[in-house]
Amino acid sequence: MADFYTTFSANSQYRSHCRIVQSSQSSSDNSSVLTGSMWAEKISGSGYLTYNSGNTGSINGDIYVNANGWAPYDFTSYYSSKIMGSGTGTVAHSSNGTKIASGSYAANDSAGGNFGSANGSWSLGLTTIVDKPDTPTSVSASYVDDENVSVSWSRPSVTNDAPNTSQVRKQVNGGSWSELSPVSVTSSLVIAASANTKRILQVRESNSAGTSSWSSSSNAVYTTPAAPTGLSAVKDASLDINLAFTPNVAFTEHQHVVEHGTVAGGVTTWDGAELATLTSGTSTYKHVAPDAGNMHVYRVFARNLDAGGRTSAKVTSNTVQLLVAPNKPTLPTLAAFVDKAKDFSPTWVHNPVDTTAQTAYEFGYSTNGGAAWSSTGKVVSSASTKTFVASTYAADVALTVRVRTWGQATTGGSDGTGASPWSDQATVTFKTRPVVTITGPTDLSTYAKSALTVNLGFSQSEAATFVNATIKLYDGASTLVESLVSTTRAATLMDTAVDNGSSYTVTVTVRDSNGLVSDEVVSSFSVAYTLPVAAVVTATYLPDSGIGQLDITIADPGAGQAAATLVTITRTIAGVVETVIAEYPKSASLTILDMTPTINGTNDYNVTTISADGATADTLVSMVTAEPFWAFLSAGSGFSTIISFKANLQFASSPTRSSVLVEASGRSRPIALFGESGTLEVSGSVQLLADMGSSPQEVEAFILTSRIVCYRDPSGRRMFGALTGAVDSPSSHASGFQFKVSEAS
Repeated sequence: MADFYTTFSANSQYRSHCRIVQSSQSSSDNSSVLTGSMWAEKISGSGYLTYNSGNTGSINGDIYVNANGWAPYDFTSYYSSKIMGSGTGTVAHSSNGTKIASGSYAANDSAGGNFGSANGSWSLGLTTIVDKPDTPTSVSASYVDDENVSVSWSRPSVTNDAPNTSQVRKQVNGGSWSELSPVSVTSSLVIAASANTKRILQVRESNSAGTSSWSSSSNAVYTTPAAPTGLSAVKDASLDINLAFTPNVAFTEHQHVVEHGTVAGGVTTWDGAELATLTSGTSTYKHVAPDAGNMHVYRVFARNLDAGGRTSAKVTSNTVQLLVAPNKPTLPTLAAFVDKAKDFSPTWVHNPVDTTAQTAYEFGYSTNGGAAWSSTGKVVSSASTKTFVASTYAADVALTVRVRTWGQATTGGSDGTGASPWSDQATVTFKTRPVVTITGPTDLSTYAKSALTVNLGFSQSEAATFVNATIKLYDGASTLVESLVSTTRAATLMDTAVDNGSSYTVTVTVRDSNGLVSDEVVSSFSVAYTLPVAAVVTATYLPDSGIGQLDITIADPGAGQAAATLVTITRTIAGVVETVIAEYPKSASLTILDMTPTINGTNDYNVTTISADGATADTLVSMVTAEPFWAFLSAGSGFSTIISFKANLQFASSPTRSSVLVEASGRSRPIALFGESGTLEVSGSVQLLADMGSSPQEVEAFILTSRIVCYRDPSGRRMFGALTGAVDSPSSHASGFQFKVSEAS
């Protein structure tokens, strides 16, 4: 309400009084109803005045009042008033609910002329119209973590219904709604949560005019489900495995996932795929016909069905061993013949299906090819061998054996008790071991040679034949110096020369055609013999042919010496020993030619003289060569055919090694694998000049007739291999000779 006053222009004892009242407001159409009144008031002086009709007044603007024809009225006292007229009108507010109403007013005394006129303006701030908010829309909930979820919504465009608070309520796991405390107006909110819950949210908003309705429900938002408990795995009579557990998820929108693994050596290997998924409300699962050869273990976890698909922790079961009868055991291949005088102890291998170890066995045996069987009966034991003591059976008795085993299974199998089938049968025949004797050198004898020859005697009572002998030579009684296997009983020559004045021991075992080995026999002996005369040697290099010449003189024996009967010569080049000549008959003087020495290096010769009783004496001599120009090719018997060349000698080597490239996973480049051996090729060219080395004709003939050649050049290279070559114009004064030698493997 507002009052406005203006004195009359002709008589200031009176004034015009305009009153504007907001009598009501409507939020439905955002408007107010105004009442306007107008009257005259006496504000000073004495006496009274009578007004006649015909006086007029008006209120204009947001409300209009027209006051015509005042009735005569006597002001009988000061500050009395007389209403001139009143009226009402509806005023529309602005879109935000506010309104300042305004206008003008006027009063005129047209009848008596006592007042004159009074004019003024009016303004009234109306009470703002506030409407309660509209209901929020598009409510959406989302997972933040197991302690928080968020909710967001949309609010309609607001004017005079703007909210000042927002409020959320929640429904947890399908229970009753609970309201959260209001907060300052917002369009999103993070609210507290907890694991293993399903939350649905609604929103409403409030202002001074009231509260909206609750919104439609949000989507359900799920936190991490609770893991199951009490997971157990139990096998049944059908050898299926039954799983049971207690679900702990507080909402139905989930499944339980079953995974399967196997355990071996304490290590669990999980399958690559899920074994099963179980719908909500299911807490058991049967694993049908799992492999009895494995130990089984399971794990179960809960998984939500929403897009997030959050999973609980995984719970692992106990391990389960399925017990079934084993497969038939394996009897390893038995010898065809065994020594009747020794214990016979066949073994076997237990072959479980269910991985359990052997708990018992039954061993069967027959001496008539399996027509009738004897048995140990079931023996509770983990042992995998059965012993028949020595001499249980006579020579030539054939014994057939078989075995079956038990694991931990007590049902099924070959007889309903968990036994395996019988193994395959195996047969052995008992025989007498052979007997060996050492007929030379005999025990406690004196041996008179450095070359040791061993002679044997052999017998076997069932007419088995001699196969081989293992002969061992010991220096003294215990230091092994040589061991060899001989296929002859007579005159086996040992590689080791025995030393004059030393003592030795020979041990021998023999193997017969039954595969049986004799007892070991021993012969200890001493050695006494006379050493031969040593050679006197001179080594000379022959540069025209690249030959080493050894001039050897062997004197007649003197006191305490034996005559030399044979000569053996070896040559060592860079640590490699080769035989030049072996056991050549001795004469007082000898000239031996070494056809393939190195022509640029050191040749170390060992000339050995040998007596009739095999005693030896060594003479060492060296021949150092430094050939600067010539190269030689040797071929033929004893490499006795030689060609030589020197003019403008040029040569090159080409070593190679076999290799292959192999692609390897995870590598962008292949791997090179090299062979253990390689090849070497030496090639060269030379000018064959008249009267200087071999002629073109000789070289050509050499190429045509040579097979394996020895190549030697001034670099000290010395190699054996195959020759290819070519000679240019063999009839001219100077001919070219190109050659290549490929090293023989």
